[in-house]
Amino acid sequence: MQEAFLVFITNISLYPTIVFTGLVMFVTLYWVVSLLGLADMDSVDLGDVGGDADVSNLSSTGFFTGLMLKFGLYGVPLIIILSLISLIGWLLSYLYTSFLHQNVDSGILYYVFGTGALVFVLVISMWLTGLIISPIRKNIAKIPKRNASSNIGKIAVVRTLSVTDKHGEAVLNDGGAGLILKIRSDMSDNQLKQGDKVVLVAYLDDANTYRVTPVEDK
Repeated sequence: MQEAFLVFITNISLYPTIVFTGLVMFVTLYWVVSLLGLADMDSVDLGDVGGDADVSNLSSTGFFTGLMLKFGLYGVPLIIILSLISLIGWLLSYLYTSFLHQNVDSGILYYVFGTGALVFVLVISMWLTGLIISPIRKNIAKIPKRNASSNIGKIAVVRTLSVTDKHGEAVLNDGGAGLILKIRSDMSDNQLKQGDKVVLVAYLDDANTYRVTPVEDK
């Protein structure tokens, strides 16, 4: 058992698997931080580029954005996309390290084959992730937003450490488990913090977020 564990640790520390090992550690830490309310899970922002955009010309939208569109990596929170890519990439690269890479244990060929495997695994991971999230993205798009406007005027409680014009989340008591909403604030001073009560004053449909103001003490 101990020998098998040492082999496992060795394999996940070898190139290129160590790259995906680092990514898995990062997304795991992010999930923990998010669950503790220290960060929020913003969706991928592709600006005005939609799923029906022409992705054959990546230069029209930027290489990174165009690449994500080409693989269908949009429409769900970015952390979910990164988590899937990391896990799939880690598994594939681990298999490569365990069964193939061990035959080339040193020298320049070690890094040449390793880099080739890294690129190949990354592409396959992005492609598989796009396939996995495709039905999720379609279902999210079908979710009606008719209740969004009805929340205006209600009071929610901030769950992230702070709220800015870029990020923030709050919990709205809906009589059940509670709704986690993305919120934004333009306050430059007296910044909102975790535990503060806020009023939902406007719904921003394009960003699926609420503009909030603090509840004034009476």
